[in-house]
Amino acid sequence: MREMPRAPYERTLFVCCNEREPGQDACANRGSAEIQKRLKEIVKSKGLQGRLRVSRAMCLGLCSVGPNLCVMPDNVWYTHVTLEDVPAIVERHVAPLEDSRNPSI
Repeated sequence: MREMPRAPYERTLFVCCNEREPGQDACANRGSAEIQKRLKEIVKSKGLQGRLRVSRAMCLGLCSVGPNLCVMPDNVWYTHVTLEDVPAIVERHVAPLEDSRNPSI
């Protein structure tokens, strides 16, 4: 095992995409894949792929309040996330990385 000298990304958004039988509590059963896909599209459109990663998580352990998303290393957690919440998540966690790339903004 080798420890990396620095984190490969400044921030990672983990979107729970765990699936269960229809009718059971699970983030994927509530549309989390679409949330993850939309976040990835936004990160790519802003050219932040090397700085911010949107990753599918299997289970964040909060099935009854999903879809769930956590932002690391900020340790910010969101529950009951919908596609309508994506702009606010982008504003809080993606835009600051974009602004730090363009200090004149």
